[in-house]
Parts: sequence; structure tokens; C-alpha cells
Amino acid sequence: MRSNSLEMEMKSRLECKAASKRALLVTPIAAAMLFAFGHADAGSVTYTLDADFDVGTLQNVNHDNPNNDQLQLNLSGVGFPILWIANAGEDTLSEFDTTQQVGSPGREVARFHTWFSSGVNSAGGGHGAWEGPAPSRTAVDVDGNAYVLNRHFDGRSAVLLKILANGFIDRNANGVADTSKDINNDGVIQATEMMPLLDADADGVIDPNEIQDERVAWAMRVPDGVAAPLQFGLYGRALCIGTDGNLWVGLYSGSSYYKVRASDGGTIIGPVSTAPTAGKPNAGSWTPYGCLVDKNGVLWSASLGNILGKIENTASNTGPYPVSSFFSNRGNYGIALGQDPVGGHTLVYTGNGGDSFTKFDSSTNVFSSPAAIWYSSLGVNTDGDGNILVSKSSGGVAKFAPNGSVIWDKPAQSGTSGDSRGIMPDANNDVWQVHLGASRISKFRGSDGAALGILPTGLSPYTYSDASGFAAANITVSTGTWNVIQDGGAAGTQWGKVSWSATVPTGASVTARVRTADSVAGLAAQTFTDVANGAAFSLTGQFIEAQLRLTANNDGDSPVVQDVTIASVAQGLICDADRDGDVDKADLSLISRSRGKTVLPGDPRDGDGDLRITPNDVKVCTTQCTRPNCATQ
Repeated sequence: MRSNSLEMEMKSRLECKAASKRALLVTPIAAAMLFAFGHADAGSVTYTLDADFDVGTLQNVNHDNPNNDQLQLNLSGVGFPILWIANAGEDTLSEFDTTQQVGSPGREVARFHTWFSSGVNSAGGGHGAWEGPAPSRTAVDVDGNAYVLNRHFDGRSAVLLKILANGFIDRNANGVADTSKDINNDGVIQATEMMPLLDADADGVIDPNEIQDERVAWAMRVPDGVAAPLQFGLYGRALCIGTDGNLWVGLYSGSSYYKVRASDGGTIIGPVSTAPTAGKPNAGSWTPYGCLVDKNGVLWSASLGNILGKIENTASNTGPYPVSSFFSNRGNYGIALGQDPVGGHTLVYTGNGGDSFTKFDSSTNVFSSPAAIWYSSLGVNTDGDGNILVSKSSGGVAKFAPNGSVIWDKPAQSGTSGDSRGIMPDANNDVWQVHLGASRISKFRGSDGAALGILPTGLSPYTYSDASGFAAANITVSTGTWNVIQDGGAAGTQWGKVSWSATVPTGASVTARVRTADSVAGLAAQTFTDVANGAAFSLTGQFIEAQLRLTANNDGDSPVVQDVTIASVAQGLICDADRDGDVDKADLSLISRSRGKTVLPGDPRDGDGDLRITPNDVKVCTTQCTRPNCATQ
């Protein structure tokens, strides 16, 4: 999926740094030892070794490069370890932890109402999958937040909701997240373990003050502010995330798309008609039935009919949006994207009910059916190696190589056959299949297709879109994160700098954001603040959570991070006399000019911790330089 092709001089620099950094940097382990003897501030630490990076959480990044001791994006991308499954028959969204459990392939950890709760879920009641609000399409952004779209067969506007993956909105100011959770720890969410959603003013609109689950960030009609009768019968049947992180929502009967702001659900622009633009390929307008956005910002849309749709320039909030359509002579249902390994252009795959999957080459605008074995299929997806995953309509899963050869082909697991729809990879590249008819999901091992078990869902699970965030973090953009929580040692610690050393190819990026609180649990209620490399900021709290995001360029070249330093304002990194996030000749010069002074504990110039600045401090701090030969940046 990605390459790490960097210039030769960059490679040389990395090899040199990898060989020397163990002796030069104060790592979390070393810092803890120094702090025990009063020589370092626990709030100022450099992460640089594999063991240091393992203190944090790696999502789609690794330190497995032959040089080690550095972070880069995974070559084979993965989704999040969470699946978000819409239960169309009861108007809820289930959150599943896909981590393999003893005797179980995972567990349901939360369930959220997507419409006003009637007090029923999988324990009884409900309605058909094509009645009422009937949520179906989901999307997961690069932070793991989930979006779910109610189709609304009841004559109302399509409704889109956002559920936070990490954090909550403390609406009642009690300091804790009031949200759905598995109170009895049985791995299945019951009605009593969900927060209600009630139409207090009986206006048929989910108002902000009616949202009680504090992980539900917002619920908005699409387009927002339009009365339901004006949107009768348009059906929200397409949902995807763009390269800018905002959302595209397709209204089926309206043959149109709307761009929606991810932060608050407000409509940015629309309707964007699916009627082709003059001069563009024209097979007619189409009905949105699922979509994905590629790395170039091109939206590709299934139609349920025999047209594949294309909308360009989706990163723009004003347009124009050139529209094309292509006649496939095949129906289409599910949609997935891949990348040609030679030309790098987008490949579009659709499930069509007859020949396992259809392939569309965007460089030639040609359709083909390369699968070696043909099955009736609706759901289709790709994994981190570019292989094609097919959900057989009657149950069972097949994995195909890009050339159509069969990697493995497995039958349905017991109790799951009949009306199988969605299919998606998880964080381990294992494969999950969604069974609408059986109200279950099943898991297959990604490497060989071995059956790993089944889990119950809510009524009529009907998700066949990006339920794990794989597409957003690997197809639309190539990105991953490293998160770490650092203890400042005392309440009210003032934090002031995050800095890092990295090799960043043209078009790639490394960014950071932080949040602070006086308890680890309190971090979730705080919002992240973007910070620049080495730039001063001021946030207080005993604990700081820092997130470093690595994003590849369009050629798949990953940035490489060699070290990360998180510093408190009070003291900073030991020996960092000028407090710029590193130790170099400038710091040694400042220390030398301070010889003879008596200082307070924790002064960064006092390398040996004897409370006096002496030549020995220069000697000690020379060993702490953050670059070879103590070079300045």
C-alpha cells in the first residue's frame, strides 16, 4: 500500500542517527532513573527507542524498519480495532471491539440510538430493514470517530449522526461520560445499557438538548434545517469521507450529493447533481448508493443500477464539481477502492450480484470481471495488501488477489447464511462479514480464512460501507498516529513544548496535537489543541496526552520520526538551557557561561544535579546532545 523510498542522504542520516541515539537521548526509561535521583523532570521526556514508542499507542504506524527506533506508516495499512455496525431493524448503531477474546472473536462494547428510542432493541420488537429510520451507511474518520446515516423510509429527511471514538461532551458537567456501556460485562448491549433518545418537544427533529448520550456529538438532517416534508422519499443511501475530513452524503431519489462539515454536521454545499457535466463521460445521472473518495479527492459512487458515478474536486467547498458517469452493463451495490501497483491510479471494485466483483480501471475507463470464481455478491472491500474481499450473498467469504486469482474461499459459519451483505477488514487485517438475515457478524482470519467465530448484533445489521476506518486512513489518505500519555508528577503542571526530529518527503507531513488534565480519566473530556514542532504553548494539568500524526504523500512515501520530546514549561529537557526542545552547542555555551552560579533544583543547566553550575555540567550535558556532534539544527 505504501512505499518508504527516501533520498539516499536521508537514509544515511537515519542510519547514523539510529546508531548513536541510544547514547545521546534521555528516554522515558532513562528519565525515570534520573528523576529517582533528583536529576530530571518527569514532565520532560524524549521518546526515541522502540521501547519508548511502545509506551504509547500505535495506530497504523510501526517501528519495524530495519534501522529500528523510529516511527513510520505501516506498509500494509489497517483499520481501527473497532467496528461500527448499523442495525437497520431497530435504529441503533453497535460498537464492536474486534480484539480476539478467550472463546469469542470480540465483543459489543456500546450501542447508540440513531432515532428516538422506543424502548426496544435486540431483546424484542423492531421493524423491517426498509422501514422507518433504518440506519445503514457508516463511515469512520482518521481519528476513529463514527458517522451513521439514517435512510428514513418514513418520509423524513435523511439524518446523520457523529459518535466520538475517544472523548465525550460533558453536557451535564458532572466530569464523567454518561454513555452506553456493557455494565454487566456480558459482551452484548441490552436496552437498559443504552442512553435514551427522546423527542421532548414532539417536533420530529433530534434537537441538541435531546441528546443524552455524551459520546454522540451531533445529529443533523441533510441538508440541515430543511423541514422533513420537503425531503420526502429521498433516502440517505451514500456516505463517505473526503480528503479534507468532511463528509459527502448521497440522497438516492434526489440523485444528488451534499457536502457536510464533520465538526458540527452543517451542510457546506449542495445539492450537487449527479447529472454529468458537459464534455465529461455521460452514461446518465445516477442514484447514490454508496461512495468512497480516493487520494486525489475524486468521489466514486455506486448507483444500485448499472452506472458508476464520479465527482471531482471534492476538497473544494465551493466547486465546481465535474461529474462523470460510466455504463458498466452490470448492477452495482457495494463499492471499494484499490490502487494500481504500477501506475498508482485508482481501481474501483463493485459487488454486483453475478461475477464476484467488477473492476473499473480509472486510467482507461474500462470495466472487467477478473475473478477466477464467480459468486453472487453484494458486499465488497479491499484489505491492506490490495486484495479484494467478497461477501457471498448466501453466506461465506472469498479473498481474491488483484489479478482475480483466489487466495482463499470459505463457506458460511454455522447460523449465519442467508442475506449476507457487508464485509470489512479490521486492525489485524482479519475479515468480518455482516449477516442481515441472521442479525449476526462473523469473523475470518485474514491470512487463511479460518473461521474465528460469530457475534450477535442488533436487529437486521445492514452495514456494508467503511465500518472500521480502513478506507479513510489508507485509501482516501495514508495516515496513522502515535499517542502517549505523560505524567508531569504534580497537579497543575504547566506544559509548553512538543518537538520532534523527522525525515519528511515532499507532500508528506508530521503534525501534533495535545490535551491536558489532572487525571488520566479527565483527558477524555478535553479537546485537542494543535501544536507546531518546537513552538511554545501553555496548557496545565498533571497529565498530557500528545498525538503525533504521520501522513504519506500521494506516492505513498511515509515520513519517518526519529524522536519526540514532550517538555513542561517549568524545567524542560535536562540540559536544554535555551528550552527549545533539544540539546546542542547553543545549550552547552549557555551552561558554560553560567559557571559558578548556584541554582534551584531542576534547573536545566545543572546536568549533574548538585545545584551549582560547574565544568562538570558541560561534560554531563555533552552526553545528552540530541544530534551527532552536538550540532545545532
